[in-house]
Amino acid sequence: MLMPPLRLQTMSPPRTPLKSALRACAGSFGLVFAYSCSYNLLLLAPSIYLLQIYDRVLSSRSGDTLLMLTLIVAFTVVVGGVLDALRRAALGRMGEWLEEELHPAALSACLKCAHADRARASDAYRDLAVLRQFAQSGACSTLFDALWTPLFLGVLFLVHPLLGVIGVLSVLFLLGLGLAEDWFTEAPRARSAAAATRSQGWFGMAVGNLHVIRAMGMLDGTARLIRQTAQDARSEQEVVQRRHETIMLISKPARALAQVLIMGTAAWLVLEQSRSPGIIFATTLLFGRALAPVEGAVAGWKAFAMALAAYRRLNDVMSAVTTVANVSDLPERPKGNLIVNNVGVAVSGSDCWMLKDVSFSLAPGECLGIIGPSGSGKSTLGRIITGISVPTAGSVLLDGIDILALHDSRGGGRLGYLPQDIDLVGETVKDIIARLDDADLQKITEAAKLAGLHETIIRLPQAYDTVVNGAAANLPRGFRQRLGLARAFFGDPHLVVLDEPNSSLDSLGERMLFDAIERMKAANTTVIIITHRIGILGATNKLAIMQGGAISAFGESREIFERCLARPQVTAREPVS
Repeated sequence: MLMPPLRLQTMSPPRTPLKSALRACAGSFGLVFAYSCSYNLLLLAPSIYLLQIYDRVLSSRSGDTLLMLTLIVAFTVVVGGVLDALRRAALGRMGEWLEEELHPAALSACLKCAHADRARASDAYRDLAVLRQFAQSGACSTLFDALWTPLFLGVLFLVHPLLGVIGVLSVLFLLGLGLAEDWFTEAPRARSAAAATRSQGWFGMAVGNLHVIRAMGMLDGTARLIRQTAQDARSEQEVVQRRHETIMLISKPARALAQVLIMGTAAWLVLEQSRSPGIIFATTLLFGRALAPVEGAVAGWKAFAMALAAYRRLNDVMSAVTTVANVSDLPERPKGNLIVNNVGVAVSGSDCWMLKDVSFSLAPGECLGIIGPSGSGKSTLGRIITGISVPTAGSVLLDGIDILALHDSRGGGRLGYLPQDIDLVGETVKDIIARLDDADLQKITEAAKLAGLHETIIRLPQAYDTVVNGAAANLPRGFRQRLGLARAFFGDPHLVVLDEPNSSLDSLGERMLFDAIERMKAANTTVIIITHRIGILGATNKLAIMQGGAISAFGESREIFERCLARPQVTAREPVS
């Protein structure tokens, strides 16, 4: 069971879900800090124990005193161990709670960011696990211990200023070595990681395009690229390892020398200033306790740096995602009025516009055909209308609701979309058509019949339960396109956007698509068809011609055909009784 965080009510409202979750954990972090305070105070017990043995037990030769001191210190050691276990458990529970609490928001933000920057979104999604692992690691608890190093050094100063000076100089020297290692290894470590990522990217590209690579004799060249980038990663990692070994060659003897100096100075104080011999062992223990958190922090510095970078990346992604008002109440069956209002899309980092001032409106049951030369922005407009991409300017409204708000309100199931590149998401045919929803089989078969795919599916080995996951890429393109059409038609959508829906269909398939569009229009579904093949445009009520990212002509289909094109003749099938 996850530990609920203690909430502080005095905090100001955070700007992102990540900051909100961390601020909600402020009380729990305070509890961990309290555990750390008690734990580190109890670490003084062994040093006090040694001093008491030399000052009281050896001088009085009292076995009862020795027994009582031993029992007291043993109890403090046990309590300290329990407190350490409690704070580690608390940090682990907080890490689990953070991941569970943030996962929906992080996943949503990363998916929205993936269209603009897929690598950035992938890194940000992994960063949530990095934060949890850091909270559960020893590096996190070591940071709390490092805050108590000044206390142990202060006790050394109380014993004698010379001991304190040696302790402070030793801590600063070892801390400097750790920071120097991070400084000298940061650049080659980053280059190694980048080269490893490139190598994995080349390998993934090779696997995804293996048929092209084999057919065109590119296998040796691809393997050479993968090997070269992997070798670059290994070379940079060797630089990191050599520099780490050099730092370790200095730090280990330096720590041992500092320990000798502390013991020697304590022994000198016993000889020259008649101090208790117990300070030799007590100061050695104190010095070890002062150094341990510093050494742990240096060793865990990489984990801390990775966690900090993960926090910044994830927070940036959550901040960058456009926030739209959530719609609480959606009508059971919206009408389907579509308004595209001055939509524009600018190329990032330039003044070039892929789309500019695109505006039109469609009534329920109307079908719009969008045509134009390649690169005119047709597919980009389709992605904006479906809410996949966010416009730089303007908005898309469906029944007066921003299309982005409709997605965030889980109204995306009311939209149908067929992209040019058809990715089949799901394990079985039923899962693909039903959009991973546990829907009634009758609704699935209705969508398949609309796409002219039902007869083909029932001839499969397990009909709608046939597993295609992993083999979807090897399916015939015409079958894949009809599966995509059935998925777009599923669920009685009130807006359907089809991008090149007939690119892989024969004449019979095109007539089936024509009939399906007519049936959707009769059901007051708004349909948008983006195509180069004008044969299907006979089903449209309106046409838009795009050139250079703008609409150069828009109007009734008959008017646009008479003015710009020759109207195609597509004959619908006779309805089946």
